[in-house]
Amino acid sequence: MRTPPRTEVRRTLVEVEPGTVPGAPVRVRTRDGLLAARTVARGAAHAEVALVATGAVLLGGDHVTVQVRVADGCALTLTDVGGTVAYDGEGVPCRWDAEVRLGAGARLDWEGLPFVVSTGADVTRSTDAVLGPGARLRLRETVVLGRDGERGGRVVLRSRAHDDDGPLLVEEVVAAGDRPVPGVLGGARVVDTVTDLRGTPDDDPADDPAAISPDGAVTLRLERGGTLTRWLGPTAHLSPLHRSHPVPARPVAAPPAPPLVRLEPA
Repeated sequence: MRTPPRTEVRRTLVEVEPGTVPGAPVRVRTRDGLLAARTVARGAAHAEVALVATGAVLLGGDHVTVQVRVADGCALTLTDVGGTVAYDGEGVPCRWDAEVRLGAGARLDWEGLPFVVSTGADVTRSTDAVLGPGARLRLRETVVLGRDGERGGRVVLRSRAHDDDGPLLVEEVVAAGDRPVPGVLGGARVVDTVTDLRGTPDDDPADDPAAISPDGAVTLRLERGGTLTRWLGPTAHLSPLHRSHPVPARPVAAPPAPPLVRLEPA
């Protein structure tokens, strides 16, 4: 007997706000959906939160929504505890939506683990971000078509980011492991992307809008500042992005300086 698909939207919320008094740790509010949010660390301006799957995701009919809100001047590092597999939905599609809102001077570092699209899966994965003045978003997304020995299912990747002055990034990529399209992925199974955006950027436009590194990663310099670095390849562990284009972890405090020693004349 076939299990009926889950059709309700299951929202996970992560919200970071300043502490109640100066110098106090930031406040972290969470709400669990198909993903559970667990606070790992908190500081005066920074929090680290891990996302953990509460069950098998994604199944046909699943709709995961992750809402991230970081208040003015705060920073959040978001990590995935395990990768995500979109399973064969037997003709029923599924969705994964990320909604990001960053206040003035806020920062989000989100390095996701591989998102695997199994053969038979039909997935729409979208990211919608709004950046306040001086905010920064660094996001790594690794999408893999198929598990070992599979060709993979169909995936639609949508990215939209804007600030008060207009769009920063608008992109849509459609790929299917069993129906490769020339000029999209070719024979590659992995799409590994690091996006680095800033709200109201004031960088001068680059003379060269694109650059190819020796490791095969391509960096696109966006019209209003920011970059999108992408690598296409056969397997996720070969990606150079974690080495040459890392998403940094939270800052580490410098060790205390050694005490001064007075030198007396001989």
